[in-house]
Amino acid sequence: MDKAVLVNEQIDAGREFAEAFNAYQTIGVLFWLNPADSSEWLLYLASQAINDGNLDLFYGEVLRLVGSGKQMWLDAFQIKLISSDDALAKKAKEIRDRHPAPLATRFNGSSIAGIPVGGAYIYPPLNATAIAS
Repeated sequence: MDKAVLVNEQIDAGREFAEAFNAYQTIGVLFWLNPADSSEWLLYLASQAINDGNLDLFYGEVLRLVGSGKQMWLDAFQIKLISSDDALAKKAKEIRDRHPAPLATRFNGSSIAGIPVGGAYIYPPLNATAIAS
């Protein structure tokens, strides 16, 4: 597979989406992940409130926010909702918090929580003052 590139417009759209979603439900960790076997980047949003029993409720909010038309660089099918207790969310948070700063973390390792990846972009906590590449 060709190496996928995450562009600034996607990063900005992910942040804007997350700020709107965070007003609805607190986000624990937010990150773009490129699975090693894919040419697509996926936006993972983890919250303590998300579980298997209420995914439909939260995906409804995703559709509402993305359908507002403000995030031209974001497709609802790119967004994956997971619990903050999920191993992937825990590892992303651990990577992000390793060196706390109001900057995003780019991860170029080969796997996260046992999942082979081509890369990851982990946003700082939403209350951080700046987001940078």
